[in-house]
Amino acid sequence: MRQRIDTDRGLLVIEYDGALVDAVGTALGDLKSQRFKVLKNAVNATAKQAQAALVDKAQAEYAAKKGPLKRAATIKKGTDSKPEATITVKGATLELREFKTSAPKSGAKAKILNSSTLKLIQSQKGSKAKAFLATFESGHTAIVQRQDGETYRRDGAKRQAKYGRHIDMTRVKKLLSISFPKMVGGSAVLGALAPDIYDTLLENVNKEIRRVMRT
Repeated sequence: MRQRIDTDRGLLVIEYDGALVDAVGTALGDLKSQRFKVLKNAVNATAKQAQAALVDKAQAEYAAKKGPLKRAATIKKGTDSKPEATITVKGATLELREFKTSAPKSGAKAKILNSSTLKLIQSQKGSKAKAFLATFESGHTAIVQRQDGETYRRDGAKRQAKYGRHIDMTRVKKLLSISFPKMVGGSAVLGALAPDIYDTLLENVNKEIRRVMRT
């Protein structure tokens, strides 16, 4: 059995070969016909434990909410004919406000990593670079930042008619941070947990062998 890790893509592959299948069959003796069922149950149990561990570890590293992160990680279970399980983490890049933020008039602050502190968001250039909390016409609220040199040209007259002719026409941009796949796939999460996931699979294989032998 071997494992391959690709933290850039958030991928962990644990592969087993015919030698493990034969070893499980030998351990089962007369019940060796159940060797693939044993592997399926062990793989699925490991995937469920790994999913929980990945979510917990990501939440420990990043100041993000656990609920959305847990929903982003789904499992495709293995079968008797194909005892392989896949954990997929999906999600677009999150807005900055999905993390720990504060938005006083002096300028918005954000904290992405739990190991860090709230830091003022301010570009190194321009005079209007401080971030602030804004509510769009749709009702959506986000942390935004004015983009010096970029203005609302096409909708300028409409904006002035609605907000007054002295309204600041500098374009604002929603600030983004990191996606769930990037959180989980990084070396601080997946890379740190990979050895434990590997060991857990071996433990679950042995546990399933003992369970079958007792029935």
